[in-house]
Amino acid sequence: MAELGASVIGLGMMGLRHGRVWAELGNTRLAAVYDIIPEKAQDMAAEYGCVAASSLEEAIGAEGVDIVSVCTDDQAHVEACTLAAKAGKHVLVEKPLAIDVADCDAIIGAAESNGVRLMVGHVARFDPRYQVAKAALDEGRVGDIVHIYGRRNNILASGRRIGPRTSVAYFLGVHDLDIMRWYIGCEAVRVYAESCRKVLTEEGADDTIFTLLKYENDAVGCLETCWIVPEGQPNTLDARMEVVGTKGRVAVRAGDNEPLEVSDAERSWRPDIAYGPILAGQQGGALKCQLDHFARCITEDKEFLISPQDAKAAVVLASAIHQSLETGAPVNVSQ
Repeated sequence: MAELGASVIGLGMMGLRHGRVWAELGNTRLAAVYDIIPEKAQDMAAEYGCVAASSLEEAIGAEGVDIVSVCTDDQAHVEACTLAAKAGKHVLVEKPLAIDVADCDAIIGAAESNGVRLMVGHVARFDPRYQVAKAALDEGRVGDIVHIYGRRNNILASGRRIGPRTSVAYFLGVHDLDIMRWYIGCEAVRVYAESCRKVLTEEGADDTIFTLLKYENDAVGCLETCWIVPEGQPNTLDARMEVVGTKGRVAVRAGDNEPLEVSDAERSWRPDIAYGPILAGQQGGALKCQLDHFARCITEDKEFLISPQDAKAAVVLASAIHQSLETGAPVNVSQ
C-alpha cells in the first residue's frame, strides 16, 4: 500500500490526535502541521520530525503532502478545505462540515471540481457500539422503525470553551442527527426545537436544546443535547441512542456506563476507552479507525462510510433546529 503524506491544520485536541495517528499508522506519515499559534506547530514538529508550517498555504503545499486533516474551528473550514482541494489534496475535515449550508456546498463543490476526495469526521460512525446497532437494524431485528431517541450531553467546560464560537446543535447534535438519519435510512421532513439558557448567558449560548423530528417513513425522533453537565461527574460524555420498532428495540449507551472506572483519594472517573484511548503506546479507538478508513479508501479507491452529502444533511438539520428556535415554530426541511 502506498504511503500517504498528511498535513494537519489546527492543533487543538482533535488536531493533535490526528497528527499522532498519521505518524503512527503504517500506511501514512505526518509531513506538516500548522496552527495559528506557532508554538503549537513547532512543538508537534519537534516531536514527530515534520514541517512546522508558518501559513495555511505552506502546510498544504509542503513536500510529500497527499492528504489534509482540517481540524480548525468550524468557521474556518471553508478556507482550509477549499485551499486544500484547489491544491489537489484529499481532505478529511472534522465535523461539522460547516455551520452554514451554503458553506457545505462550497466545500463539496471545491472537492468535486478539483477531483479530490472529501470525508467528514463523524467519529460516532466508527464507534463499534453504534456500528453493531446499525447491523442489528439492517438485519431486521427491530422491524419498521417507530421512534428513535438520541442523547449527547457534555460537561460545562465544553460549553464554556466552545459556546462563544458555535452552538450545542452543531458541536454535539450533528453526531446524533447523522446517526439517526443513518439508522432510519430516510430524510427528516419536519423539525421543532426548544432551548433553555441559564448557565451560558455570558457566552451567549444555549445550555440545552431538545428537538423533535418527523421522518419520511412516518417515524418520530427526539434529540437531547446539553453541555452544562456538572464537571464533578465521573465522565465527560453521556450519550444514548434508542431505536424502537414494530418487532424489537436497539439501545446504545456511551459515557456514564463505561466499564472502566479509576479512583483516587479525590474522586472517581471513567476514562474514554472508545474514541481515543492510548493502547500499547499508540493512539487507538474509533478515531484511529476513522483515519485508517479514510487513508485506505484513498489508496484502494473505495467509498467512504460517510459521504459529503451525508455530512451536509446533518448540517441542514442543525440549521433547521436554529431556524425553529428563532421562529418558535416547526420547520419543514428540504435537503
